[in-house]
Amino acid sequence: MLLRSVIWTVLLLLGVCANANARLLLLASQDSSLYRSFQQGFEAGLTSASLDQGITFTLASEYRPGAQANSGNIIIAAGVEAAKKIATIKIGDSRVIYTMLPFSSYQWLRKNNILVEGHQVLFVDQPLNRFVNLAQIAFPSIKTLGCMHSNVSAKHMDDLMQVTAAHKIQLNDVALQSGRRLTKILDKLMLDSDVVLALPDPFLFNRRSVQSLLLASLRRKTPLIAYSESYVKAGALLALYSSPEQIGQHTAELVNCIMEGCAVDSQENYPRYFSVQVNNVVARQMGYTLAPANELKSLLELWE
Repeated sequence: MLLRSVIWTVLLLLGVCANANARLLLLASQDSSLYRSFQQGFEAGLTSASLDQGITFTLASEYRPGAQANSGNIIIAAGVEAAKKIATIKIGDSRVIYTMLPFSSYQWLRKNNILVEGHQVLFVDQPLNRFVNLAQIAFPSIKTLGCMHSNVSAKHMDDLMQVTAAHKIQLNDVALQSGRRLTKILDKLMLDSDVVLALPDPFLFNRRSVQSLLLASLRRKTPLIAYSESYVKAGALLALYSSPEQIGQHTAELVNCIMEGCAVDSQENYPRYFSVQVNNVVARQMGYTLAPANELKSLLELWE
């Protein structure tokens, strides 16, 4: 692991000079364990044909604004800072894949005309139907799904309402507004819902609100399904998420597809690979007996 970290750091420092003829250029937003894990999954997912083209790794901050990307490159922008960097370089006829992007960040980039034309994107967020499927698999008697949102994630609610309606589940949609007492809102949300869903929202979930949400879930014994492993460790009953390695693997498959000349199914992509985690201590405290995480994941895969 240490050697791999050193290799990654050297490659980042060498930047685009590492391989002038490389067809794959990976711009990483940060030199961190998260992006090293993404790189590991990315390399493991590439076919030999893609690997034979050579890969150049560099930090977004190390890539020169105004630089010319090699003709025919496939450029992988991992993270928000890398996505911003793409807008400052001359990509020519290169193909661009944005990855490791939260849906909310993608919306901001698109609104500010930062994205290049003809791109593909792979979100870190899970598709809404996957969350609802998991809720129904884990809690077959569910009739009401609660969800709290701000103005930033309001668009999710229209889509979520369509998904829950298709499953004959009522959506208990609560908008968080300034000046309203958070504890009171959360208590009512938990009391009025069979299960509560926490979706990514950078303007909604800070340390204070997350702690209040977890406490309300435990106090009212209402299961909380969250979007990251750290939520389960902190006290959520369930989590559905994709790891950096899984995002890296799916990104590699998008590259393989381009290299092989296959048709692009969609410009916008949600993660193909995902994980489910269960907090068994919280489950016992709430009086639930859930199937193991790997079984829930297998059932979820079958539903899809």
